[in-house]
Amino acid sequence: MRSWRLPIPIRAVLAVALALGVIALAGPAQAQKSGGTLTIVRPTDPVSLDPHTETTAPGAWVYYNILEPLIYLDEKMTIQPKLATSYEVMNPTKVRFKLRPNVKFHDGTPFNAAAVKFTFDRAFKSTPPARWASLAGPIAGAEVVDDLTVDIVTKEPYGPILRSMAMLYVSFVSPTAVQKMGEGALRAPVGTGPFKFVEWKTNTQIVIERNPDYWGEKALLDRVIFKVVPEEGARMIAVQTGDADMVMFPSPAQLPQFRKDSKFTVHEAPGLRVVYIGFNAKLAPLDDVRVRQALVMALDRKKMSQAITNGLSRPASNPYGDGSWVKCKDDGALPEDLEKAKALIKDYGKPVDFKMIVTATPRGRNTGQVLQQFWKQVGANMEIEQIDQATVVPRAFMRQFQLTPWRIVDLADPDVQMYSNFHTGSPVALANYSDPELDRLLEHARTTADQAQRNEDYCAISRLINKQAIWYWTFQNTYYAISSSKIKGLPKMYSGLVDVSGVWKE
Repeated sequence: MRSWRLPIPIRAVLAVALALGVIALAGPAQAQKSGGTLTIVRPTDPVSLDPHTETTAPGAWVYYNILEPLIYLDEKMTIQPKLATSYEVMNPTKVRFKLRPNVKFHDGTPFNAAAVKFTFDRAFKSTPPARWASLAGPIAGAEVVDDLTVDIVTKEPYGPILRSMAMLYVSFVSPTAVQKMGEGALRAPVGTGPFKFVEWKTNTQIVIERNPDYWGEKALLDRVIFKVVPEEGARMIAVQTGDADMVMFPSPAQLPQFRKDSKFTVHEAPGLRVVYIGFNAKLAPLDDVRVRQALVMALDRKKMSQAITNGLSRPASNPYGDGSWVKCKDDGALPEDLEKAKALIKDYGKPVDFKMIVTATPRGRNTGQVLQQFWKQVGANMEIEQIDQATVVPRAFMRQFQLTPWRIVDLADPDVQMYSNFHTGSPVALANYSDPELDRLLEHARTTADQAQRNEDYCAISRLINKQAIWYWTFQNTYYAISSSKIKGLPKMYSGLVDVSGVWKE
């Protein structure tokens, strides 16, 4: 049975893992104060408050403080216990977890191996399966050994299994609540965390409050209110006037001003993901590598950053964000070269006309217009189609697009996203591209436990994708939030997620 003081080789593997773009934000130790309400304003309401149907930020912002996983990865990139106290790798397809005793869900239901199995059965055996199931890798399910012992089993050897289990989405809900409430449990989650769900007024606010019976260190705040404020300017005014204590997705243009004001704290965290332009490699004219390479070589990432994000976004040349454990000395990024791009278009010999779908927002429209101007310089003509966010996602997953701006989701390991987007036969396959060498690299990176070899595999994957210009990586993803300087003890920020369990108000 492994304790949390792991052997050096295993610590070396785990040390390179970063769950969701963590940044340490805590200052010197200060006297803590209990009580009070923290009000956070954010732009949108979630789909639900259960990772079974919600894996996007608006829902995870809330349930991250209500639900808990077996293990998690801290800001030092090491694995830590949560609802499990230890684990043991039994064989290449099985990991055994010992569960924390005397833990109860908010409704009094005991947390045990049966509860773990319930969540896994619900995720992988329901129709359709849980949204987080597609992010967890080749998981076969959970098997009960005894009341406080459970095995997580994979369908094949899976190198990143521990980082998969450390995802915040692999968190546990009360079986009693789900069986009693049915679909209602999606809006009123019952977990084991430091905060309990109180109410959800659609498109207005969600309220959570301190769990007085929490098994660990109790939260300091009485309650937290997540308010929906769609308009960016209104969110900024709310934090300036004190109507809100914290704003998620602040105005990029106003960050310099807030950095200079001692009444506020600007929080910044490097993400694991990047922003990219996704080409559908099977639709003309993007099915020709010359066209794709020309479009890539026509773009200037620094000028794009200035035009789209006021220069805040840092250029990216591979799929792995600054917070990722994957580090590439050579990622094979094509250089900016307008003359070469023009020559490739000329060599193609046919009109280069295509359409980009973007979200019907000022940011989406601006992104499309900036790209349109770059590509016009080399003789490529792009039409912009603006559609709402709810339509963009199904259009993308049905591959009903020629190209679109997109994001790699922040996960602790690149396997799931790279495999699902680029491996031949994947049900996702957003790239719509097939290459035997790419398949081989993706399969090897998925099954080996050698972290150095996996790093080499992923860098080779980047070089192949860049050479063939399958996708174009634009910006590193960086997360920002602004809080009143009276908000203390905010220890870390995960991809725009906030752990408020240790937060207090001065």
